[in-house]
Amino acid sequence: MASTLTWLDYSERDRRRALDVIDLFRETGTVDELGLAGVRNSFSDLFFPGTSTIQTRACYFLLVPWTLLRLERLRISSSKAAARARRAELNLNSRMLAGGDARGVFGSQAGNALKRLPSEVYWGGLRSWGIRTFSGHKWAYFRSLDGFYRRGAQFRGTPRDPEGRSAPPANWHPHLPAPPSGFPYENVSVALRPQDAEYLRERIQARHPESLLAVLAGRANPEDLDADRPWQLSRLSEISPVLREQLQDAELFAVCMQGAALLYNLMLSEKQEHEQRVETYRSELGDWTADVEALGSELADWRLDGVWSVVRAQGRSVGYPTQAFVTRWIDDLKRGGPEAVVPQDSAARNLVRERETQLKRGRARLTSPRHLELWGGRSGTGRMSYRWGGNPQSGTRLLLKDIFDGLARSEGDAGNA
Repeated sequence: MASTLTWLDYSERDRRRALDVIDLFRETGTVDELGLAGVRNSFSDLFFPGTSTIQTRACYFLLVPWTLLRLERLRISSSKAAARARRAELNLNSRMLAGGDARGVFGSQAGNALKRLPSEVYWGGLRSWGIRTFSGHKWAYFRSLDGFYRRGAQFRGTPRDPEGRSAPPANWHPHLPAPPSGFPYENVSVALRPQDAEYLRERIQARHPESLLAVLAGRANPEDLDADRPWQLSRLSEISPVLREQLQDAELFAVCMQGAALLYNLMLSEKQEHEQRVETYRSELGDWTADVEALGSELADWRLDGVWSVVRAQGRSVGYPTQAFVTRWIDDLKRGGPEAVVPQDSAARNLVRERETQLKRGRARLTSPRHLELWGGRSGTGRMSYRWGGNPQSGTRLLLKDIFDGLARSEGDAGNA
């Protein structure tokens, strides 16, 4: 039987925590075996607010509110709203899949059996970017509609208030662009019209002006998307000194802590007596050693204060055990160098073993033969990129590419978007 995660009611913070857990399984290279997700997600939220690893295309930041606004204008009742919204989203996905560019369109494999609709995946991002003004979760939104219609009816026939002090209630940003003509039956695709792309850029810059996402959106330079890692963008003149320091902290954290994940996988391979895997992870640790040595004085002078400051500012929960593990790993790395990680009697091995036992207890693979037997051969070895994406066709890079393409598209082209 497949595992499921179900909740009946929750706050926005609870929702974010639950989705963080689910999102870990989308990127198999970054599964959180050593309990570092709180730090990783803090930097991800700082650099690319409103995004997640399971968002696919920028168009859904508009398609979702357009779909739900249409239901509001049809005055669909609270009791029917969830079912109508699901049907509308599935129909929209089907039309998009039948179009030209179907990359990242939801339902390409699951079809009408799709479990996580675009509205669920983008709900938090819509709030973060200020496109959604309703403050609750999606199910609270559906339940609120009947009362929303009653409150709106009170404003019918009243004089227009230019000051906006007695404006009718609204669940969405007042300057949301109108959908294309024929929506939702025609002119629906992943491509953004120029006015759509400009609107999304304005929302990012208005709500998160100090973020790396806002800097890149403002530049609208496709060449920026060629960077393999977000910290490679720290050279840009638009990057503030504070953001440049945060990018450096993120780089050092990603590089250094990858070694712990690689060592963990090596130790598991050794316990399984799998010679090919042992050789693979020793080779990858050799490459990692070279990367750490290339950091030079940056690592020697590095302090973790900036990392914990980002975690606190983003409201993430990173407890003392995690902080102690990271601090000990970094201190040992500075003291003994990366070449001291692999030896059988190394302090690094003991630290990794203690950390897994602390997190998993009886399920720890390094101490439980049964759970070791179930190991697939690779867990969490990818270097953190903080949602940037492994190539320009994934992650935040693809969301930005959609916006850049929309900004560059002529009005004539936009008519088919």
